[in-house]
Amino acid sequence: MALPDAERRQIENEMIFRRINEKVGIDLDALDVMHTNDGHYDLIQDINLEIQFKCECSDENCSIRIPMKLSDYREIHLDRDTFIVLPHHQVDPIEKVIKQTSAYNIVKKNNSTDEPGDDLNITTINNS
Repeated sequence: MALPDAERRQIENEMIFRRINEKVGIDLDALDVMHTNDGHYDLIQDINLEIQFKCECSDENCSIRIPMKLSDYREIHLDRDTFIVLPHHQVDPIEKVIKQTSAYNIVKKNNSTDEPGDDLNITTINNS
């Protein structure tokens, strides 16, 4: 059964925000390769480096950042149905909170959809 359009758009927005956050890690890895090739081992990232990741909620207007270690971020996203969102930024009809911390919640999708394109979808969700 196909998902309702509004629910699909919300999930796709979250996937796009996750893709943006993942690019940060990919770019840092590429820098590490460059530093290694150039012999600048002192410039390689610290595995405990804290990065400001974008909240992966479905609100296309949310610009809040969540501080966390890149290694923690990657571990959370081993499950492709999980996302990091600020507390109270989850959308109960499409996801459930599976872990809470003081800085963020980890949510898991109730349903899944194909990876979206690069454009955000306009939704009625506003987490302000």
